[in-house]
Amino acid sequence: MTSKRQWAPTQTVRHWLRLAIQIALAAVLCGLINLWAERHNRRFDLTPTQSYVLSDAATAVARGLTGPVRITGFYNSQEPGQRRQMLDVLGLFAAASPHITYRLEDLDRSPALAKKYGISNFNSGVVERGQDVRAVRSINEEEITGALLKLTRPETRTLCFVTGHGERRPGDVSDRIGYSEVGKALQRENYEIRSIDFVPPEGPPPDCTVLIIAGPQRDFLPGEAASIERYLDTGGRVMLLVDPQAPASIVELLARNGVRAGDDIVVDERNRFYGADSFMPRVPIFDEGTFRKNLDTAAVFSLARTVTPLDSARDGYRALLLAMTSPESYARIDGGDVPEGTGKFRPDTDKPGPLPVGAIVTGQPADGGPGTETPTPATRGQMIVFGDSDFPSNLYLNLLGNKDLFMSSVGVLAEDPELVAVRRKGLPRSSLSPVSLTAEQGRLIFWMAVVVLPGFFAVLGIVITWRRQRRSTVSA
Repeated sequence: MTSKRQWAPTQTVRHWLRLAIQIALAAVLCGLINLWAERHNRRFDLTPTQSYVLSDAATAVARGLTGPVRITGFYNSQEPGQRRQMLDVLGLFAAASPHITYRLEDLDRSPALAKKYGISNFNSGVVERGQDVRAVRSINEEEITGALLKLTRPETRTLCFVTGHGERRPGDVSDRIGYSEVGKALQRENYEIRSIDFVPPEGPPPDCTVLIIAGPQRDFLPGEAASIERYLDTGGRVMLLVDPQAPASIVELLARNGVRAGDDIVVDERNRFYGADSFMPRVPIFDEGTFRKNLDTAAVFSLARTVTPLDSARDGYRALLLAMTSPESYARIDGGDVPEGTGKFRPDTDKPGPLPVGAIVTGQPADGGPGTETPTPATRGQMIVFGDSDFPSNLYLNLLGNKDLFMSSVGVLAEDPELVAVRRKGLPRSSLSPVSLTAEQGRLIFWMAVVVLPGFFAVLGIVITWRRQRRSTVSA
């Protein structure tokens, strides 16, 4: 009789089996993670300038492509960093849209191709869609986005700036009051800029997509306000930026259309921009329906007035709130005069925040009787009003969310939903990002850095010294 010996794994075998199972599970887990990452490609950029992700506006334009687009860039082989930088930008666009392909060519070694496209400068190129070719002066996000817009929207949208009443001018390059920077930004997004002195009785030129009246200093001519209202009635789009103490005819135009321009000036002592006075309020609250929750950074106004939507407006129009200041702000009701010093809140006179500084007036369908032609919203106009004309100026355009607010408002009026989005700030790659602080944050940093932390370590040093001296005395 033979005994059957049962096999039992030794401890060493069991150890290797467990290790093999663990390695197999880890390999399966890594494979699943890679598969998930491949199907859900996301990139998180924590750099101050957000240099390694596309802005929301550029992403929306790239994703809106429906046909193949090829980008060709020309680099300098003597500058390897330039080629790396161009690859980064083009790779972001290719990742945003499957319709985008790109190639990079050495300009010195590709003279025939460069001549074909008329390229003579390094770091420039072309964007092609079929037979349509658009040159880009520099391979960067703004230039490529503008070229994509020109390829996909051959029709030109014209923005007409009215300038005959002392308004801001899009060609003015002065540092403080000029609008040249916002004019350039609008042109990069395929808008044509035109200046007109006044609004004639027959209305703005027919090709005006949006009529912009930025900070008028003098009254409208007789009949000019009525011409603007007729323009609205026929589907016109108007942006009106009205400063404190604006002429009476501008205030009356707003009142007839359901917006009351207050005889006041907005003050925000707590949330004012650090280093500035109290008359530069932050505007952190925007209408999410109009801007589709895209604006997430506060804007900064300078010497702003309130613009309050009213229940009463002329027939067929309705005014709604568009932007508000913080709850800590207040409106100093003093005819729009700037007080001496910072001024103090007067409970009996002034109005506490949050305060409306932006409104949108939209045409509504009217009730028509039998046989009456009933206007539709498409045949009624739209007007956006802000209580400040400084925020898109050259001095303030790139401050916090000012550029996004102005450009997105133009996008709303021009019916460009892809352009109602956050743009890249006007900071070059690898530059330092400015720190924007409120006065309260500045005071907190000052007290922490100058008083609290040095005081803590001083007290700690005194205590340690005292205890050592006490021990020495006891030992002696």
